[in-house]
Amino acid sequence: MIRTIKYTAIASLLFFASCSEKLTETNENPNAPTTVPTPSLLINAQYRLVDDIRDEWYSGRQALLWSQYWSQANYTEEDRYQYRENSNASSFKVIYSDLMDLKTIIELNTDPATKDKMSAYGNNDNQIAVARILKSWTFMLLTETYGPIPYESHGSNDPTFQALQAKEGIVNPVYADPKDIYVDILKELRESADMIKESEVAFTEGDNIYQGDASKWKKLANSLILRGAMRIRDAAPDIAEAAILAAKDGFMTSDADNALFHNESTAANASPFYKAYAVNNRTDFTMAKPFMDLLRGDTGPFAGTVDPRIYYFAAPLDATATAAAGPAISKGDYLPKATDVLGAGTYSVDNYIGMPYGLESEYTSKIGATKVSLPNAPMQATFGNPFMDYAEVCFLLSEYNGWSQPEYVEGVKASMRRWGVQETAINSYVATLPAANEENVLTQKYIALYMQPYNAWAEYRRTGFPKTMVLPGEVSFVDTEGIISADNIGKSYYFESLVSDVEDDLPARVKFANDEPLLNPSGYNSGVEELGGEGSDKMSTKLWWDLN
Repeated sequence: MIRTIKYTAIASLLFFASCSEKLTETNENPNAPTTVPTPSLLINAQYRLVDDIRDEWYSGRQALLWSQYWSQANYTEEDRYQYRENSNASSFKVIYSDLMDLKTIIELNTDPATKDKMSAYGNNDNQIAVARILKSWTFMLLTETYGPIPYESHGSNDPTFQALQAKEGIVNPVYADPKDIYVDILKELRESADMIKESEVAFTEGDNIYQGDASKWKKLANSLILRGAMRIRDAAPDIAEAAILAAKDGFMTSDADNALFHNESTAANASPFYKAYAVNNRTDFTMAKPFMDLLRGDTGPFAGTVDPRIYYFAAPLDATATAAAGPAISKGDYLPKATDVLGAGTYSVDNYIGMPYGLESEYTSKIGATKVSLPNAPMQATFGNPFMDYAEVCFLLSEYNGWSQPEYVEGVKASMRRWGVQETAINSYVATLPAANEENVLTQKYIALYMQPYNAWAEYRRTGFPKTMVLPGEVSFVDTEGIISADNIGKSYYFESLVSDVEDDLPARVKFANDEPLLNPSGYNSGVEELGGEGSDKMSTKLWWDLN
């Protein structure tokens, strides 16, 4: 039976480690450090990666905005690309600290002095593979965000892969070539999948994602290969094709394969945005108008049809009546029940309105959070944050197979099932779907990647879809009702970027952490050289695979 370990803090993990040893063991030095059990390291890494990447800062004030899923009622400088550089730098470093738990799992399962002891928590090779898979997922996100980064590999001796080696004396790691990083990530995932012994448990406890099921971790590794290979297929077609062919028989095949981390209902261990809204009483984030208009069927290739996911992604305007109370509107309390009629009453599409994107705070504050929809299901304490899901695999396969219809339809269905959409609503919506083609598949994929904003942002940079984004310089909102100002009925409001080198599109990357030139000047300079030399550390510098 797989048990779940609580994940409140490192201190509690160390306490767990010290208390779990047999009290009768008297031959150990009581003053020597105690080895933390690998399940404790795993649950902490899983929890921290979600809490540090999918939180109100790293996602909420960067990629969730730039992907135009959300907007803000105030402080819209970040909507207009002027992100908080200190927060970004802090998140960058914290994510690397999260990776150390995964490296330690590998070390404990390879060191002859500890591997036998760690085998009590699962097959050694399986534990190593799980840690490598999660490391690869994280490094893929980091290199797709910044380009060159300090990188560490378990299976490579590349001298430029120097991250996570402070114990070895490398405190100023170089920033590796992002193409070399990507190729190695695909190799890491391939080797991880191949080393997994499906007949044995991966972890006896501490695995919140798959509860120790080794076969599901293997499917995740192969599916991440598909994601990564498709991302670079235009830039490195031979590498991508070889990776996909080697993984093709091992992808996710059903909803049961979804890699979801479910938080707990307690405030301390709740999902990141529950804590932001319900615990910290913030209502900064609202649904963005471009995304809501797409779901409402007002724009895009599915115009004229309401996407039933809108009732799960977003809260109705009724929810904003208690906006001042904070917690009353931020727990996913407005999810439809089986007896509710979608499209009527509270669930009339007229109650689902998005905040115009890219406006100055002067204007969005006048509209206010009470006149637009707030997020809904993602605010649940136990919301399942995905590392990857079956729906994404379906859309990737549709693209790989030349925009195939069956995978496209199954991707839409799988996405809706994951969010809890009623079966009758799913069937009604699918019956209206236009045939699969590049725009339709990629736009549906964008919808399905809601709350996976870094993935969605990478897909936009790779493909240019969806076409429903409002870009800098374009009209964001025409105030036909005098919502912003009764004196300016009919006035057009424009999205104006605050970053001079990103004036007509989404950012192409995030700049390196602002304290790196001081803390790691040699590493920073190597990263700038990899980007293209002096002056290239800017948001408009395209990454090597971004050929769109």
